[in-house]
Parts: sequence; C-alpha cells; structure tokens
Amino acid sequence: MSRTADVVVIGSGAVGASVAFYLAGRGARITLLDASTPGRATSASAGGLWPLGESLGLGCGVIFHAARKSGDAAVPSESEGPEPLPGKFMDFLCESNGLFPALAAELRSLSGVDIEAESGTGLLYLLYDEEQQRHARRIVDLVGDDRTRVEEWSAEQVWKRDPLITRDLRGAVYFPGDNQVNPMLLAEGLKRGACAKGGRFVAEARVTGLQIAGERVVAVESSRGTFECGAVVNAAGAWAGQIARLAGIEIPVHPVRGQIVCTETLRPGTLRSNLSTRDCYILQKTHGEVIIGSTTERCDFDVSVRYENLRDLAAGAVRAVPALRDVTVKRTWAGLRPGVPDELPILGRAAEIPNFFHATGGFRTGIVAAPLTGQLVAAEVLGESLPFPIDMFLASRFQKSATGSVPSAHA
Repeated sequence: MSRTADVVVIGSGAVGASVAFYLAGRGARITLLDASTPGRATSASAGGLWPLGESLGLGCGVIFHAARKSGDAAVPSESEGPEPLPGKFMDFLCESNGLFPALAAELRSLSGVDIEAESGTGLLYLLYDEEQQRHARRIVDLVGDDRTRVEEWSAEQVWKRDPLITRDLRGAVYFPGDNQVNPMLLAEGLKRGACAKGGRFVAEARVTGLQIAGERVVAVESSRGTFECGAVVNAAGAWAGQIARLAGIEIPVHPVRGQIVCTETLRPGTLRSNLSTRDCYILQKTHGEVIIGSTTERCDFDVSVRYENLRDLAAGAVRAVPALRDVTVKRTWAGLRPGVPDELPILGRAAEIPNFFHATGGFRTGIVAAPLTGQLVAAEVLGESLPFPIDMFLASRFQKSATGSVPSAHA
C-alpha cells in the first residue's frame, strides 16, 4: 500500500472528512487519518444546522450564558442574553448551510449514505419570561425585517405547530431556515465520498510526530506507519492544539465537553421543530429519537458523564415539553468540542510552516460550517481562489498585542 499522498488530513470528523472530500474532488491524492479516539466533537453534536440561531447565541450559547449568569459575578446582572458572533461569520454559516441540499444528494449517490438533511423543521427559541422577551427583541432587531429569516411568534402560534410544548410560555422566535442533519452520518458520508473520489482512509492511526525538513512537513508519523506528504491539514478537533505543537505551532484550542441525553424512539414528527431554551436544546431525529443537550464545560479531555448535569438537561427538556417526563432515556454520552477564545474557527495556512493548514475550532458551529470549511481549506491547500474571505479565521489573529491580550469570547 502506498504511503505517499499529496495531502494528509488528520482527523475524520465532519470537518476533516469535508476537507478530504473536497480535496479528493479536485484530484488531490488524500489520506484521511482517524485516531478513533472517544469523544470527538461530531459525536457531541446534535446536528443542528442553525446558522442564525448559533450566530445569535442560541443553542449551546444561551445555555452557557444562563449558567454563567447564575454562577459568575463577572457577568453583568443586566445582561439579558449572549452576545452575537460577528455578522460576517453569520454570512459564512448561512452560505455553508445553503450547500447541504446539493451535498446530501451527491453523498447519497456516491456513498449510499443518507445524511438526513432536513428542511422545513425550523428552530424555535422558547421565551419563558420578560427578560427573554427583551433578548428576543434584540435578536429580531439584529436580523432585520427579513421574515424569511426570523419571525416573532405568539404562544398560540407555537402550540398550533407543536401542541406538546409547555403552556407556561410567553412566545418564541422562529428561524425558518435553521434545520438539522445527522452529524455521524454526515461524517460517514463525506468519508465514503472522499474514498469514492480516490481518497484513502486509515482507521486507528494516532498521529505521533511530524517530520519537518526545510521548514516544510514531509511526513506524518502515526501508529499505523509513516505517511509522506506534500501538505498536512490539521482537523483534529479538540486535539488540534496537540497536533500543531508537533509542528512547533501554538494555537489556542481547548476541549469543551458537551454532555447529551438521548431518548427512546418516539413516533417521527412528535416534535415538529428544533427547540432552543436557556436550559437545553431539543430536537427529534428523523428516526424518532429525541436529542437533549448540551453542557458547555472546560475540561481536560474528560469524556465522562455526570448525573447532576444529565438531570438538569432532562429537567430543562421536561419544562419545555412536559410529555417528555414519561419518556425513557435510551443512552447518554459526552464529546469534546474544539473551543477557541473568540468562538470562531481557525482555518487556513499556518504562518510558521507553509504546507501546514488549520481546520479546527468549530466549537458549536462545526457541523453547519463543515461544507464551506471543506471547500475553503481545500482551495487554500491547492492555491485556488477562495469561496469566502479567510482573514478573520487565520490563526495569526491570536498573536499577542502590545498589551499581551488576545481576542476573547463573544458569549
């Protein structure tokens, strides 16, 4: 078996598999290495395609903000919700989200994998009190008057669409274009699609070193052997900082644990909308399971689950949908998302080594960003024109200023 490739992609989660898929589609000889380490971010994701919701701080963002506000005196008491991410990043996520319909069809044809990309589900941000209503007003004002992107709903409108939602409700904000996908099937479909286009996948290949000559990476050392290469893409998720250090590069990626609760299979369509609350998010998958998530915890690569956290998630779900009180929990798990101080991904060529490329830091937007991330990084590796400006995602933004500060989180 040949151990030489144009590009070695380290990490086969949704982002790494997407990079490999688009590189292979452009004729590059790619080798996709998977360490098979428990806790990858793709497994921690519910697969929400929420370009507007996540940009505006919903999903994990609003849960994290509520937890900080109740337990952190540094969060101002007048703060009514998480701060939105930059508008340009919202544009990036929306553009990436628009790629899913065609991508789903292509992956089904190439690999036989149905990634369960839904349309028409939408996201409802449930409002329980006056403070949340003020936050919702800010959200609507930020998005503007385009009612194809956001709508203010009364409680009656919510109940008409989803009768099982709590009556203890003041209303909701509805995002018609924020839908969902199956994250594990997405990663699998992209991986198989890359292989169908001539790529190679190597499982249980834990990267142990990088061979560097003349300020370029010439080979990747792993538990499955050494792979010579012309370029390397670091898509190792929460472990991306460790991989970068093998090249003498520092990037501020840290693991953020997300714990998830999954219910027994319910009748499909029991919940018609994806739900975001300040306690949890809730979405029913195509096959009927309901996913309830997610904690947002700084940790040291610990993928254990904790009863008290799972209990709080379940209580939040029951508050939003009281009928879930009588539903059986099927399984629970935790995954590690790649956190970055400003909550934006780190993409593109490393300044220190010209054939080493970053594709990490997706945190809570990695799934929806995966298609455009794959296209962008593939184009950067091959020296093609980029489908989206990359400057705001470069690792160089974390170089310390004269005051020694680096960009901070938005939420």
